Amino acid sequence: MMTTDSTVRAEFIAGLRSLARFLADNPKVPVPSNGASLTVHVVDDSDDKERATVDRVAELIGSPASGGAHYKTTRDFGPITYEALAISQECMDAWQALASYNGAVSGGGY
Repeated sequence: MMTTDSTVRAEFIAGLRSLARFLADNPKVPVPSNGASLTVHVVDDSDDKERATVDRVAELIGSPASGGAHYKTTRDFGPITYEALAISQECMDAWQALASYNGAVSGGGY
């Protein structure tokens, strides 16, 4: 879920700054060697609305949106990537169907 609520935004940004200060003050705490992504998942009641939201975010961050079942826009800030992502309902349904088998099938002792 995403929001532009000023209170939620202020708390989120404060958390990011707090994390950055903590990492700067504690150089022995490891960080990802290949960067990291901050993914904001777009959730709405239709694929079209979700894609439209990604398109609006793309305009705001100055980056194109693209993709099919995983429709997204990204912007890099050094090794950190901001991403707005909409996953189609068809793709989500297929994943949930696949995940429903988790633990139900066992290998034959391999």
